[in-house]
Amino acid sequence: MNAFIELPTAQLVEEMSNDEYHARPEFSSSQLKDMLRSGAHFYVNSISKEAKKEASTAMNFGTLVHTMFLEPEQFENEFVIAPKFNRRTKDGKAEAEAWEQANAGKLAVTEEDIENAQRMATNLRTLSSYADMQNNYGMPEASFFFTDPTYDLQLRIRPDWHIAPCSAFPNGLILDLKTTTDARAHGFAKKCGDFCYDLSAAMYREGFQEYYRTAEKPDFIFLVAESALPFNVKQYKASDLFLSVGETRYNKSKARLAESLLIDEWDGYPTEMEEIFLPSYMTKQALENDFN
Repeated sequence: MNAFIELPTAQLVEEMSNDEYHARPEFSSSQLKDMLRSGAHFYVNSISKEAKKEASTAMNFGTLVHTMFLEPEQFENEFVIAPKFNRRTKDGKAEAEAWEQANAGKLAVTEEDIENAQRMATNLRTLSSYADMQNNYGMPEASFFFTDPTYDLQLRIRPDWHIAPCSAFPNGLILDLKTTTDARAHGFAKKCGDFCYDLSAAMYREGFQEYYRTAEKPDFIFLVAESALPFNVKQYKASDLFLSVGETRYNKSKARLAESLLIDEWDGYPTEMEEIFLPSYMTKQALENDFN
């Protein structure tokens, strides 16, 4: 049974299922990222729901790593090892269909997936942040629901792990687990920008503070694991500049959403003529080479 803890403008729900969480009407960070791209993207994905979002193998593996590291006791409830069927035969097709029906709602993974995820989880447990997770009260994937104080939007967040305010962390702590192909700072920073992890961090920190009423917003930690051998791991604290950019993009997205909801218009990209430039790092490299 879900445990509800209520405050005037925010709510925390423990042990809510993923399906139940994603079925809620409040807006998530993924939806705000769509809004940052264009109102048309938000409309297609969240209102008309014309776009079909299919889970990829990479997404399933990422979910497996999350479970192995954060909630290993939930593995049997969420995953099943997929046997091989000869779907070219009538009997094989029938066996596959029966197996899929019997395991509906679970993600199919291979034994190799499980072994790799376990190795990644083991490496992640060597990070100092893991000791903080073990030594301070916190919880995995708690669902927060809160009202945006500026635009009165109903929002939701689901941090991978958070530590409640305590003597070690007076403002609490949010930890976000990411799998990637390159955990080095330059590679992961690019991914943060491409996938708007800064926006998510800003939104998560706001929801956390709305619920816990802390004096300041919590620090935000990324736990990063590479998804291929040797499964190297890193940990990063979001810098003040990182969070400042995230706040700017988060507020911009909320303003766009509030306006679009009010006037019920969902524009695509601006169509005026623009100049195109190469990425700044390429321009910088070219100029430096010219002067060498």
